[in-house]
Amino acid sequence: MSVTWRAHDSLLRRDVAIKEIRPRFLEHGADLRDARRRALREARSAGRLNHPAVLSVHDLLEEGQRLWIVMELLQAHTLKETVRRLSHLPVRRVAWIGLQLLGGLRHAHGAGVLHRDIGPSNILLTGDRVVLSDFGLSALNGKALNGSSGALATTPATCTPDYMAPERLRGMPATPAADLWSFGASLYFAVEGRPPYSASDELAALGMKTTRDLRPARRAGPLHPVLEGLLQCDPAVRISARRAARMLSELSRVKGTATAPPPRLSMARRPPHSFTS
Repeated sequence: MSVTWRAHDSLLRRDVAIKEIRPRFLEHGADLRDARRRALREARSAGRLNHPAVLSVHDLLEEGQRLWIVMELLQAHTLKETVRRLSHLPVRRVAWIGLQLLGGLRHAHGAGVLHRDIGPSNILLTGDRVVLSDFGLSALNGKALNGSSGALATTPATCTPDYMAPERLRGMPATPAADLWSFGASLYFAVEGRPPYSASDELAALGMKTTRDLRPARRAGPLHPVLEGLLQCDPAVRISARRAARMLSELSRVKGTATAPPPRLSMARRPPHSFTS
């Protein structure tokens, strides 16, 4: 869906990441100018976000049929990589990670920007920062159109069913509550080492999420009420971001002192000049 390069901004004298987005709807050759305008408008909205837990977007370029995003260059490991290496993370560290992410998520939702594709692969850990990448850019990868309005479909092509809210799998519009479900599923993965539900496709995932109880969390301990509240199938009874932040704040503190950020994995095994953006 994209290719990213490490680059240097000669004017501002800083290294940046440049990502070329390749929307799937371009392959169909249809006249989707209205859909492109909507997607570009959303990406520009994401570029206005300014929060330590959101990867900064410096510029958005369009030339011909090609779209380019100039972003902050961040050397980091994803949450997915970290958990795969360590098998799982301690409860209080997961609470700390969640608290940082919620700060960025609430900032974005307050600005009217949804993520739509939260998952362990786009949660970045640098050692002292927790950062959500690709904020708002999933609209550029929409795989269908709504026949009545020309808007992009609510389900981005990059989404994995494991971390997609049940209502989104039913074709309902994206909402802040849907982002919170995906956020909760990512925290579940961090503490348990596996997603709350695991399915090979969207239909199977929908069936599991609507007919089966949440898989028991063996390691979550005091984090369990947060996960259970975020992973409610019905968005109307899902806990709010404010309540989740309050619960995570209580968990991430030991005798009034916030727990240290999770340890940074060694970059030694990564190829030279590699990075995650």
